[in-house]
Amino acid sequence: MSALASLQHKFQRHVLSGCDGEDIGVSVIATPAADSSERLNVYVHAYRARLIEVLGNDFPGLCALTGAEKFNALCRDYVDATPSTHYNVRWYGERLAGFLSVTRPWSDTPALAEMARFEWALGLSFDAPDEAHVEPADVQSLAPEQWPELRLRLQGAVRRLGLRWNVSAIRRAVDREEAAAPLAELDAEQICVVSRQDTIVRYRLLPTDEAAALDAVENGACFAEICEVLCEWHSEDAVAMRAATLLSQWIQDQWVAELLPAA
Repeated sequence: MSALASLQHKFQRHVLSGCDGEDIGVSVIATPAADSSERLNVYVHAYRARLIEVLGNDFPGLCALTGAEKFNALCRDYVDATPSTHYNVRWYGERLAGFLSVTRPWSDTPALAEMARFEWALGLSFDAPDEAHVEPADVQSLAPEQWPELRLRLQGAVRRLGLRWNVSAIRRAVDREEAAAPLAELDAEQICVVSRQDTIVRYRLLPTDEAAALDAVENGACFAEICEVLCEWHSEDAVAMRAATLLSQWIQDQWVAELLPAA
């Protein structure tokens, strides 16, 4: 290793670990205004401050849950425990939900990890590659005999996750710059779908029958099989209309990337 590479490695290690910097300190010139340790700590603090700033941008709902002071403490704990391993700082928060779920005192409030997981899904949906989406006219062109075997492919921006807390409502209030409701546990787990409509990320909780129908779509079910799933909640006379209504809503929301009629 060259002298320059060795120096760079020592500097990086000091910035990442916050160690005492004895090895690198001898290579830093002191000035009348600051000694070598103080000059090095400028970079140590700037590195952490930048990562915390990124986390604040990615997780505003989490900040609303904890309050600014606790959020900063949470972020400092995460930065100390989770070195950045990616050249693109966009991905630094990827492990935050997992960290919060196992690290006290944050794990004592499970809603924190859930909010982080939910907000990370919002970012992933926004970053998903652009795809064409099905238009209502595409459905209208289908022949009646094509419907029973019709299958759907959802866009990559469509993401589902189970929620046990009202984190989506709290995040919505943050997005609208409104006062958020107090944190509350839901009566039962609800499925939330995160998606992107044009350039806007949207999310909503699904009624139970729609969540089951969407599960069937993800598992490759055809339209007739989706109707069978919906029979648990609807009569035979009403189930086809409910399935068609859901399909219409999914197309309007730009969830459907492709219709796959039987060959």
